[in-house]
Amino acid sequence: MPHRFIINKAKNFFIYRVLHIDDTPHRIAMGLAVGIFVTWTPTIGLQMILTVALSWLLGANKLVGVPFVWISNPLTAAPLYGTNYWVGRSMLGGEWPKPNFLRAIRIGGSWFEKIQAWWTETNRVLLPLWLGSILMGLILGVLAYMGTYYAVMRYRRHRARYRKKPTLREHPKNT
Repeated sequence: MPHRFIINKAKNFFIYRVLHIDDTPHRIAMGLAVGIFVTWTPTIGLQMILTVALSWLLGANKLVGVPFVWISNPLTAAPLYGTNYWVGRSMLGGEWPKPNFLRAIRIGGSWFEKIQAWWTETNRVLLPLWLGSILMGLILGVLAYMGTYYAVMRYRRHRARYRKKPTLREHPKNT
């Protein structure tokens, strides 16, 4: 039951907040694609700003992509970024060392040595995470662009045809 509620909310949002925007299909689709791309980057806290800035640079609709960055939130971060990390590690191939943050915490020595150990472990995560995030973001962004562009075009053609249909009073047989 809750999944139907979520699906209906998403469908209504897409129809009434994306397809009805008064902008070109390209700008709408590009704005949504930028939002999806930024969603898949590990930039929580900056995603809305990045979406607006990238949309401005690319000439896309600045607002349509912003709600989509809310897909990545503290509840979805682990599966989303875990998948991106796995994709990045798979792309790098070979033996990529797994991070061991517990070792970094337990290391003896000065405060500087602990920070250095923590940074070393963090760097083991960053390259595969960013590589996987950029790849997944690009793939999903391109798919979002194509799907949104064709959805806007089809929706507008359908609305134009619907508006041109004669009403009962205007129908030629009734004259």
